[in-house]
Amino acid sequence: MSLKPPHLLKRQSPLDGGVGILDGEIIAEMAASLGRAGRALEAALDALATFDRDGVVDDDARETLLHDAATKAWALLTQYELCGLSTQTNLVQRYRIPDDVMVRVGAAPINR
Repeated sequence: MSLKPPHLLKRQSPLDGGVGILDGEIIAEMAASLGRAGRALEAALDALATFDRDGVVDDDARETLLHDAATKAWALLTQYELCGLSTQTNLVQRYRIPDDVMVRVGAAPINR
């Protein structure tokens, strides 16, 4: 007579079941959405920095760029929190989000 080992001793990957596969897909989408939000913020911050560097005096144009950068920063910070990541200091430092953008988002500037 042969005995079958218990299922508890069988090594299983967390992705073997349907729930594990779904969890993997959700985590992948969370990472992809963070990446998209980060790239959008980088583009908006680059546009604002280029405008400031060129020395153009056009308050309306800068206001538009500042608003766009703040909107993108808010989206990234919100997405970051929704992913369960709560320490935003590293995020602000990594993207070098200027103080005027952080004030526009409604957050206090972070000491660097």
